[in-house]
Amino acid sequence: MSKSKMIETEENFQCLSNHNETICMVVLDPKLDKNKKFFCISCMNNFESDAKTIGLQRMQEIIEQIIDTNNNECEKIINETIQQLMKCNTITEELRTSFLNLFDSIIGITSQWITNLQDLKEQQNLYSFYEELDNYIKKKNTNFIQRKKLINKINNDSMLKLRKTLQDYHLNKDKFNLGELKQQFFKIIQSNQFHQGDINLQQIDQSVKQTDSCKAIVFDSSGSIMVSTKDNDIQVWKFENGTIQLINTLVCHTNLVSCLVYSKKQNSFISGSVDNAIICWQRINQIDWNYSYAYKQHTKSVKCILLNSKEDILFSGSDDTSINVWKVEFNQNQLTYLYSLNQHKNSINSLSLNKSENYLVSCAQAQNGIIIWEYQSSQNKFVYKYLVKQSIQDYGLKVQFIKDNQFIWITGDKDIDLMYVFELKERVFQENLEKTIQLDKNNQTLDDFRFPIVYNEEKNLIVVRHKTHIYIIRQMNDGKFKIVNKLNCNKNTIFGTITNNGDYLVFWDDYNKQYSIYELYEK
Repeated sequence: MSKSKMIETEENFQCLSNHNETICMVVLDPKLDKNKKFFCISCMNNFESDAKTIGLQRMQEIIEQIIDTNNNECEKIINETIQQLMKCNTITEELRTSFLNLFDSIIGITSQWITNLQDLKEQQNLYSFYEELDNYIKKKNTNFIQRKKLINKINNDSMLKLRKTLQDYHLNKDKFNLGELKQQFFKIIQSNQFHQGDINLQQIDQSVKQTDSCKAIVFDSSGSIMVSTKDNDIQVWKFENGTIQLINTLVCHTNLVSCLVYSKKQNSFISGSVDNAIICWQRINQIDWNYSYAYKQHTKSVKCILLNSKEDILFSGSDDTSINVWKVEFNQNQLTYLYSLNQHKNSINSLSLNKSENYLVSCAQAQNGIIIWEYQSSQNKFVYKYLVKQSIQDYGLKVQFIKDNQFIWITGDKDIDLMYVFELKERVFQENLEKTIQLDKNNQTLDDFRFPIVYNEEKNLIVVRHKTHIYIIRQMNDGKFKIVNKLNCNKNTIFGTITNNGDYLVFWDDYNKQYSIYELYEK
């Protein structure tokens, strides 16, 4: 710490009577002006006061000591503030570097995107007269379809690169808070113009027959393995370019297998059955699978199962009206029962977690049967929050979160053909009547709880099976929903899903008793 220094000099001090003598005393009298508190020897001979006096040298020592103490405190505060500001500058420099790297990455991706599209534009000017003549005679437009696929591939690949770049920053949000810019880019991704248009459904295959019922279909993370049910058994298929080839049939359940969920991180899946059991399956090699103990915590049929994003928690809904929560250990191929959620009075039909996984929504086979469960970190569990109010008194078959603050719900009543939207408002999920979607009217057919709603955020795709139709739905920039394609399967016993990348729709129906595979691509 630097030494304090007095501005004035002792020679400048003058006594009260201006004797021009050396100052020797200071009178500590607050009534005197500051320049009249000094006294010399001559002044002291005639001085009378009740105020305390002190020698000048001693007063200087006291003042310097006070100043040094105050300076130490002030310097400490200043140094701490400077250190904090330096940290701020370091973080700001890191943020600036981070932002510049982000901007460079985005510019690089979009520049290459532009180049690829320009190259494609140049290439499409070249054509083969022989091929075009053949297409004209056969009334085909193969080259146009292929070019559109190439455009979509360029757009989708580039958007994936952009998304990954932004996600890398999102994963480091504690270190680099990109704030509003990051959120804005994610909004752009979610509502980008390449995923707002209609969808074509092109049939690829209908050659695989299966007379026994299939109630559920799921895919592994790579999209190369498809798992489906066949009454009490489970079938494992090789999936390639929209065609399937049977690899193995797994036998373990003693009654109809009703639901499946496949891990996105490991070669494992979980099955639920009408035999009340839940079984874990672990892949050993290209053909063989291990199966776990049959967990029978439920006392009636298991109707739906749901994994969280970390894949360490499983939710299972049952005809016994309970939702069971399990700890998942895929490496050990086992489950551990944790606790139950027991507010429903009827069978649980569907479950869904929002993206932040602080809300679980469930719907049951009962009027006004939608319940919101909230995660309580203090208890490390989900707890009952409230029963969601509905505009119609009807039971629900399927529910699915689309955003953190938004879910869709579909009834089972044959006289109602609507998809309802609920949004978080004033901390309560409420129905938004302006966003209700009208589906094809059909008061002759009941719906089924199986074939759960599928939401693919990356491609902005919502797949809904309602009664005899499969609907492909997209959310538009204004927040409303639009049906961009639909498929009438003529019967309500339709069970399937889309691949994780959103490229193929696969389902089995009881009308044709076969697997149907359609490719989805942008119009």
